[in-house]
Amino acid sequence: MTSVKTKRESPLFTASIDKIIVKGFLADRRTAINELKTKGFTRNAILDRARELGLSDQFLKWCAVGKSDVALRNCLGCGERFLSVGFQNRLCPRCKNRK
Repeated sequence: MTSVKTKRESPLFTASIDKIIVKGFLADRRTAINELKTKGFTRNAILDRARELGLSDQFLKWCAVGKSDVALRNCLGCGERFLSVGFQNRLCPRCKNRK
């Protein structure tokens, strides 16, 4: 009989978990990843979620230059959480580019 490894799934990403990811990636990525690992998330799942939220290397460098008004907001178009820069930014990139 052969044993089959089942893929270990991470828990669901909630708004509070997304906030930990955003704050951690803007400040100390390694600490945030380690904290989320203790909550059952895999490193790959955390990195995938960070990409989904828009935490690219380019965005992180841009924030490091002094753009600190970054927040997670729900898109008024589709309702998905996204990284918003400034209170006027209420549409996610996908909805903003929709014509």
